[in-house]
Amino acid sequence: MAKTTQRTRKIQVTDTLTLGANSVVRRKSGNDYAVLFPAVTTQTLTTTKAVLASESGTRFILSAAAAFVTTLPEPVAGMEYYFYIGSTHPTTTHTIKTTNSDNIIVGNIVSPEDALGSVSVVTDADTVSFVANKAKHGDYAHVWSDGTNWYLNGMCAVQDAMTSTQAS
Repeated sequence: MAKTTQRTRKIQVTDTLTLGANSVVRRKSGNDYAVLFPAVTTQTLTTTKAVLASESGTRFILSAAAAFVTTLPEPVAGMEYYFYIGSTHPTTTHTIKTTNSDNIIVGNIVSPEDALGSVSVVTDADTVSFVANKAKHGDYAHVWSDGTNWYLNGMCAVQDAMTSTQAS
């Protein structure tokens, strides 16, 4: 049998293509490769939402002056979500909370506002809040799970613009 050296230049999927959990699809662009899959989803929120496990990886833009609550799903290893303050700053406090007021959010919230950069350590919290009249466009919270906890990496421009609380 003759060996073929010709490469396929076009792949067409007419039904379903299933890729493994760590699959990445890239397209060559000059001397670099652009990642095409997994695709990043962005969703603007203006009202209360219960986040779905299937939305893992989504960047949520919180864009409303009026407060609303975003509820995380039960933690599953590998899930992650990003929450950003959009161009509409909250005049009342937006919150991100665990499903059953479980105190399973741990991590850090950083603010470069002071010369040393302040760090707030979050231990066993159930709510992360973007504080009214302090949270600014671009402040963010990134949470990811190991299946037990939600690990938080947060950044806010104004010290104390993002806080955490623990259920009693």
